Amino acid sequence: MRVLLTIILVLSHVLGWAGEPVRLTSPHQSLQAELSIAEGKLHYRLKAGDLVLVEDAALGIVVDGRSVGTRVEDISLFRRQGIYEVRQSRFGDQRASSHCIEYIVLVRQLAITDTVIFRLFDNGCAFRYLPAGELQERVQEELTTFNFPAQARVWYFERNNNWKLKSYAGLWQQTTPDQLPTVSSQGPIQGKPLVAELPGNKFMVITEAALNGYSGMRLKAIGNNTVQVNFTEGNAGFTIHKKLSTPWRVILFADGLDQLVNNKVIALLNPVPDPALFADRSWIRPGVAVWSWISRKEELYMEPAEEKRFIDAAAKLNFQYTLIDEGWETKWRDKWKQLAALSHYAANKKIGVWVWKHSKDLLDTLQRDRFLDSIRRSGAVGIKTDFMNSEDKSFIDFEIGLLRACAQRKLLVNFHGCQAPTGESTTYPNELTREGIRGMELNIMNEPIPAWHNAALPFTRLLCGHGDYTPAFFSNRANTTYTHQLALLYLFDSPFQCIAENPVELLRQPVYKAILPLLKTLPTTWDSTIVLPGSAIGTCAAFARRKGNTWYVAVINGADREVPFQLDAAFAGSPVKGTVTVIQDAPDGKGFVHAKQLPNPGKNSSFSIPANGGLVIQIKQ
Repeated sequence: MRVLLTIILVLSHVLGWAGEPVRLTSPHQSLQAELSIAEGKLHYRLKAGDLVLVEDAALGIVVDGRSVGTRVEDISLFRRQGIYEVRQSRFGDQRASSHCIEYIVLVRQLAITDTVIFRLFDNGCAFRYLPAGELQERVQEELTTFNFPAQARVWYFERNNNWKLKSYAGLWQQTTPDQLPTVSSQGPIQGKPLVAELPGNKFMVITEAALNGYSGMRLKAIGNNTVQVNFTEGNAGFTIHKKLSTPWRVILFADGLDQLVNNKVIALLNPVPDPALFADRSWIRPGVAVWSWISRKEELYMEPAEEKRFIDAAAKLNFQYTLIDEGWETKWRDKWKQLAALSHYAANKKIGVWVWKHSKDLLDTLQRDRFLDSIRRSGAVGIKTDFMNSEDKSFIDFEIGLLRACAQRKLLVNFHGCQAPTGESTTYPNELTREGIRGMELNIMNEPIPAWHNAALPFTRLLCGHGDYTPAFFSNRANTTYTHQLALLYLFDSPFQCIAENPVELLRQPVYKAILPLLKTLPTTWDSTIVLPGSAIGTCAAFARRKGNTWYVAVINGADREVPFQLDAAFAGSPVKGTVTVIQDAPDGKGFVHAKQLPNPGKNSSFSIPANGGLVIQIKQ
């Protein structure tokens, strides 16, 4: 149930005259923003107490040849609105409280009044533009900038080819703000998010929320520690066929990694689902999937008998889904008859079937709808679409259109070859996951994923939302260990958790015997998450996560040396007791060591995690 209490204070007169800054604060004054005019240009700054997050940055947008924010005569605060909202998650297993103050700011220039809306949370600031007029035709440029503190360390993703901004599949690394214009061989434009480490264990994230009917935001480094909003379309711009309201430009703030990972502002800035479209959500179920594509043997790949073996293994592992990837339409003589037979076979074992489809074959809406109707009639439950390779407006429209069309048919969605999420799954809960992440499929493409990249992901890309990384590739794990791969299942969020390892081998090989009980009860959503001491971006990711009455501790070492890790017996606020399973790396690196108790029961326990290794602990209360 959604509880909404809105307190609105409409100011009886206009505040903040020309030359006089407009000051905005969050509910508990943790964040303070200030809007001002300098030489006719609209600027803002943002602080957290005495810490400057954004200093003297520009606001504005160019629409239909008119530049909003560059010849400003005055700014005024029209309305201040306090918003308190409690939302359940799409699976009903968590609640998120939205407490913010919304400010409607009027910007007057050349006898035209435009609107900028700010929302200040205690852990984030968001703003969007509503230019004057009933219909805007062309967005040509956005003037919005973000100015990093000079002492920050900025995390960004890198891939040294032109796929970098097509698929967002880059390795996460860090630099200083002044190096952003030249650090990448691909030029000064970066994808979202950008994550800044600040002095005093503080963090800032720049990203966007509620991307719909607009081009995806990229960030161009322009010098002076500053990045500017950038679009795929470049100078050509893009067309809007409705009253323009831009996506939210978002600055998250966190005091420590635990606050960073638990920040819910992106989701809270997205609209709730359409109650008519999603009146029944019983078909939207998270789960674990098997996947034949990544571990395929070419002579067996997409043979119906082989896919049945994967389905049989999924059922034995208590998984929920199988993904039929590229090739099913060309390798099966009667594809619809074969898909129906396979879906029927899987349904009898309580396994749902997903199918792959190239996005180019879904761009025409009539062709799209015919295909969706066909897979639905065949008994499939979800679609994975791939190779959008762009976040220009046409592909953002494609994604939203596909989500709506699939929801009308009760079909689940997985996007690949795409940008990072902006909270779409809040409004369209049938989006169970999306790529926009450098995942395990790179291991079969001669671009193996290093352990330090994995140790950065929970604090960078995954802050935006779920990621289809396809973890647990034990047989092709690059420089990581067996337990490192296991721990990724508990660290990386994806309600559709697609396992890379061949499930038949998981059941057959003795090396996996110790972890089968964990795999058979693997959660894909969580009731609570705690980032544990010892975590550091790119070095170590250590989480304690609860599902029901069971706690899981997962740790990965991103360093190429052995590191100590200490688990506080009271990591959840009080000592956690119950039946314990501890999984560590075998000393020879060839499997797992399994124990039934902590090294120091009831007290703090110390572990030694090998280079690029991991640790997983289950505590059933």
